[in-house]
Amino acid sequence: MKMTKAVVAAGLAVMLGAGSAVAAENPMTGKFGLGYQGVFAGDILQGISGRYWATENFGGEINLFYGRAGYDVEFLGTEVEDGHGDLLLGTLKLMYSPIVKENSRFYVGLEGGIGSVNAEEDGSEMPGDITVYTINPFFGAEYNFTELPELGLNFEVGYKFHNVSIDEVVDPDVDVDVNLDGTFVSLGAHYYF
Repeated sequence: MKMTKAVVAAGLAVMLGAGSAVAAENPMTGKFGLGYQGVFAGDILQGISGRYWATENFGGEINLFYGRAGYDVEFLGTEVEDGHGDLLLGTLKLMYSPIVKENSRFYVGLEGGIGSVNAEEDGSEMPGDITVYTINPFFGAEYNFTELPELGLNFEVGYKFHNVSIDEVVDPDVDVDVNLDGTFVSLGAHYYF
């Protein structure tokens, strides 16, 4: 418990004390970046990403992820359903950068998103709507090369909270909620205009 308090206190001190630690203006500030963001957690979730640093310290990002989802349902050891579907997930990030240098920045943030899975079972649509909600706090860093300042490479580490809600159409009394929580790592590359 003492260790947790020490880590939290150190993190707050860095965020509050380093807010003015700007060595030089970062070339990504005030520019819009378009590119790729991928989440690596077991399977890979690929996404199109738009990122914008409004000031040296504050930025935002919009992502559109696509992935394939599969499921199997067993009852008393016998498979009764086998299906798959396309997952579409849109997210919005808010980012705060307490440390900004000429070619890099360290940032913390919060991301939230909503999506859906159009599941199919044996070639026909599964009865019910599958909705995915996600929220996650994270920290990360973005770097650009002196020789190529318009290219930003970033990584992020955080903890994602996913809630998957299935509303059955066949039986209106049946609703299924699944919570998928865990650590994630994502990598990205953006070209800034």
